[in-house]
Amino acid sequence: MPSNNRPLLPVQNSMTSYWMKDPHRLASYRTSSTVPEQCDIAVIGTGMSGVATAYHILSDPHIGSEKPSVVLLEARQACSGATGRNGGHTKLSIPIIQRTAETHGPEAAVQMVRHHLDQLAALKEVVDKEGIDCDLRVTRSFDIFFDEKHAQKMEEFLSREEARGTPWTQEVQWIEKAQSDKITGVRNTKGALCVPAVSLWPYKLFTELLSKVLELGGQLYTETCVTEVKEDAGQATLTTSRGTLIAKKTIFATNAYTAALLPQYESIITPLKGQNSHLSPAPSFTPPNPLANTYNLHFDSHYADYLVPRPDGTIILGGAKWTYEHDRKIWWNNVDDTTLINDATTEHFDSVIADHFSGWENARAHHDMVWTGIMASTPDVLPHVGRVPGSKNQWVLAGFNGAGMTQIFTMTQAIARMVTRGAEYDDTGLPGMFKTTDARLAVRHQV
Repeated sequence: MPSNNRPLLPVQNSMTSYWMKDPHRLASYRTSSTVPEQCDIAVIGTGMSGVATAYHILSDPHIGSEKPSVVLLEARQACSGATGRNGGHTKLSIPIIQRTAETHGPEAAVQMVRHHLDQLAALKEVVDKEGIDCDLRVTRSFDIFFDEKHAQKMEEFLSREEARGTPWTQEVQWIEKAQSDKITGVRNTKGALCVPAVSLWPYKLFTELLSKVLELGGQLYTETCVTEVKEDAGQATLTTSRGTLIAKKTIFATNAYTAALLPQYESIITPLKGQNSHLSPAPSFTPPNPLANTYNLHFDSHYADYLVPRPDGTIILGGAKWTYEHDRKIWWNNVDDTTLINDATTEHFDSVIADHFSGWENARAHHDMVWTGIMASTPDVLPHVGRVPGSKNQWVLAGFNGAGMTQIFTMTQAIARMVTRGAEYDDTGLPGMFKTTDARLAVRHQV
């Protein structure tokens, strides 16, 4: 059952991430001093979900000359949540595909693969179309396995799919243990996967897309916290820190904070705190093997780090969950991104490059920035997408389990069609397992 404690809204004075160290010109922008009295579509949240949804709505060539009035509302600065704090890459994640096949069957796994690959293509397409400078690079990513049993499980899964002639296996390469150290540049591996990936600067991409949204007629209200949403007679009244707004349609792009405004999602979409870092090698260090790929370092089937090399030779590194998982109160159902989780997490980040990468033992690749961010967990490890059950004109896309970059962008195209063209979820092409339903809302996290 839900707890008696009301879910929390975003806190103020959050830590600055590497991505947000130079705030965008729209970071604290507001179209006017108070919100308008009414609008056609209100979008709550200006991360990847909210901005991309508004962009797809307002750039839809089928929308006609009478564009809807779209108002974006953000509790803090623009794009200051998980989108401005994550690892900066998306990829075809075979561990996620394997889990999907195990829990939902092979056809669901095929849908998930298609969805992951669609993100890579769609992100490159929008960057090229809009001419956005966000360091986007089409690359490959290594999934490194340090645990023998985990490596064997992934290899066997891929081999079974190859034997079935599953087309997506053509995108993936298994690297045997005998070759994986040499090919990946990581020591003591038990095997590795090589998959398609894209790396980028997420904050730059989505703040620039936000600029496009305003050019297309959207309105933006940052530092404008929505504290309550009430739906009545098919429209919603949004109470905010800058006045009351009546919206014909409302989109909750609120990820970890969803239950604060939609109480039926309490214990369904639960916030959790993670930690990330930016590492800089010593100025005198010249790497014998420059890092050209992104990485997931799987220490076992439960714990992994993510690593993304930057064009300037620095590194984004996050994860280290085992250093704090034992103390549940500091990370579970926690929205406080004003503080670090603990010193052990940072110490782990400082050790990873020297401990695992060949030729980097003396690089002294230590952190110069560390920050926290708030992700969202769901009981079935799947996002909730679509019309809010029981509502007439409310839609949600939230609960990304730390994998939003692999899921969101094409999802927002589908949400835009639902909101403006009346499309039903089942006609959008999204994986059916993402659909938010009464049945899924009946399965809650255990307290």
